[in-house]
Amino acid sequence: MNDLIKIKVEGFGELEIQRGASLQEVSKIVYGEDHKKYLGARIGNEIWPLYKSPEADMVVQFIDNRDVDGYRIYTKTISSVFIIACRELFPGNDALIHHFLGPGLYAELDDKHGISFSETRALEERMREIIKRDTPIRRNDHPRAEAIDIFRREGYKDKVRLFSTLEKEKVSLYNIGEHIDSFHGYLAPSTGYVEEFMLKYYYPGVIILFPSRKNHYNMNNFHDQRNLAKIFK
Repeated sequence: MNDLIKIKVEGFGELEIQRGASLQEVSKIVYGEDHKKYLGARIGNEIWPLYKSPEADMVVQFIDNRDVDGYRIYTKTISSVFIIACRELFPGNDALIHHFLGPGLYAELDDKHGISFSETRALEERMREIIKRDTPIRRNDHPRAEAIDIFRREGYKDKVRLFSTLEKEKVSLYNIGEHIDSFHGYLAPSTGYVEEFMLKYYYPGVIILFPSRKNHYNMNNFHDQRNLAKIFK
């Protein structure tokens, strides 16, 4: 049996790879040190996470943050980093990712704790530490009852309520070091894929900024939207 297969990578050409090699391994071959710019792949009309392996003769298009689906992966991954940082710095206070305010995600802790300016700086520093760790992000499917037990053990009361009402046989959970969480859709392969971000003090919470079409890929392009924030509140 031939252990090598051929695929085609858009913008690169034909490539011979080991059968069973992950898309992440392929991206390293194609892009070298720049491989972490690419958060997933489009094959046909489907988005593939980088832990999956392409099959022979597939045409692979790697996607970055400028692609709408790559942007979604970036958004979810940087949100996971924020949640981990909050759990490490403020144990007992759940991080809540609410909605977009302009180009950034508004987030806060639960009602027990407003985030001060100094805590915003501490959170940003901790997020950079988590990104620097480059912790692998692994996705696994669990029976719904088992997932609910995990959420209960982790203290995710809102997710216990949510998944108790859903009729799903399987629930996909992400393991990021010792942290376990659920997200709709895919995350990047590790925390090191979301280096570009800023945390803006926005009491009682913060705004997570990162390069996007909404700020013309310049995180300093932020216009305060207090009226919109009041409507969401």
